[in-house]
Amino acid sequence: MKLSMFSVVHERGDAAPLLDDPLIHCRAARQLVLAYVSRTALMDYFRIPGDKRITLQQWNLVVDRNLEAFKRIIEGKFERDEWEIEKRLGQSYPRMLITLEDMQRSGEQFTTEGSDFR
Repeated sequence: MKLSMFSVVHERGDAAPLLDDPLIHCRAARQLVLAYVSRTALMDYFRIPGDKRITLQQWNLVVDRNLEAFKRIIEGKFERDEWEIEKRLGQSYPRMLITLEDMQRSGEQFTTEGSDFR
């Protein structure tokens, strides 16, 4: 099944901005698919020191700027059935986590260009 309508979720209500991973929504037909990008993977990929505080809003911008690359990773993981079901508020969604290994294995070149934390 083909995925479509990829977008980074910038507003998450009262979500803890320093604890959550960036989230990408997309669709498999009418089914919402959730793809979390590991904050740890981002820190490791960009070699950010562990004591540096990067907000969820800043990571969301980085993920948004690299959305085409993450889209290809998400499509591959979805095709390989590398996802699980997440149940929320009485509904079920396919959910996956994008790891450092996924980013490295993809061969994509991710950038923090335009970010304010480098």
